[in-house]
Amino acid sequence: MLIDSWKSLKTANTFKAYVNKMLKTKDLEKKILLNLLEKGQRPVVKIAEDLGVTRQTIAKKIEQMRTSGLMLSFFPKMEAEILGLSIQAYILMREDPRSELRKETEEIVKSFSQVAEFQRIFGKYDSIAKVLVKNNKELTDLVKKIHDLNGVKETETFIVHSTVKDCPEDPIKEALA
Repeated sequence: MLIDSWKSLKTANTFKAYVNKMLKTKDLEKKILLNLLEKGQRPVVKIAEDLGVTRQTIAKKIEQMRTSGLMLSFFPKMEAEILGLSIQAYILMREDPRSELRKETEEIVKSFSQVAEFQRIFGKYDSIAKVLVKNNKELTDLVKKIHDLNGVKETETFIVHSTVKDCPEDPIKEALA
């Protein structure tokens, strides 16, 4: 497991180095990304006008950034509560250290439609899932399913009372600036 983590870290660092090198040497890509982050998904022709280049250049650069893995997707930011998902919660999990059980847990937790994010973390807990659900019953049922998994030893759930800031793009904008 330590070797897998080292390989992942090495791959991530190599990718970060590549991205940093690319972003340092290619100002146009930075400007395109900032334009998209600040103004949403806009027509390519409007981005081209803002940046003073052709629409073909912008389309080619966006496709290159998607192919390289730098840009993962265009996804609208929506208000979950309006769609009936009135409860947001974080479920922290302590897991069995055996990698085969962790893999099994990952695959099952990823398959739950209520799980918006699932991450491995350092500290008292091994992983955290951000979930969006309609009501307390749905949350309770989901927590029970997670708690019943072979690899999960303990869970602790935190229900979000209110959101003060939700701008995951801010650190990315800062890195691009």
